[in-house]
Amino acid sequence: GFLDASPHPSPGLLWISNLVVDQSQRRKGIGSRLLKAGRRWAAEHHLNQMMLEVQTKNYPAITFAQKHGFQFCGYNERYYPNGDIALFFSLSI
Repeated sequence: GFLDASPHPSPGLLWISNLVVDQSQRRKGIGSRLLKAGRRWAAEHHLNQMMLEVQTKNYPAITFAQKHGFQFCGYNERYYPNGDIALFFSLSI
């Protein structure tokens, strides 16, 4: 698995672009450990918020984000080329 994240131009924000775990390795805590490492990195770099986006049809990702304290903070109806709606979630560090 891997976590792809970078500081966003908005002050204090770490934008999570991808959090990926191979399907055969899911539900083993790998995603949680990756997210924890990202949170630690953000804190070390004086960032105070993390944000991610998921497609509305990706229920496992939505529940994963909520399980880790991320809160729904908005949506964009034109975010994905396929026309799916993006849901945005944020977490204060």
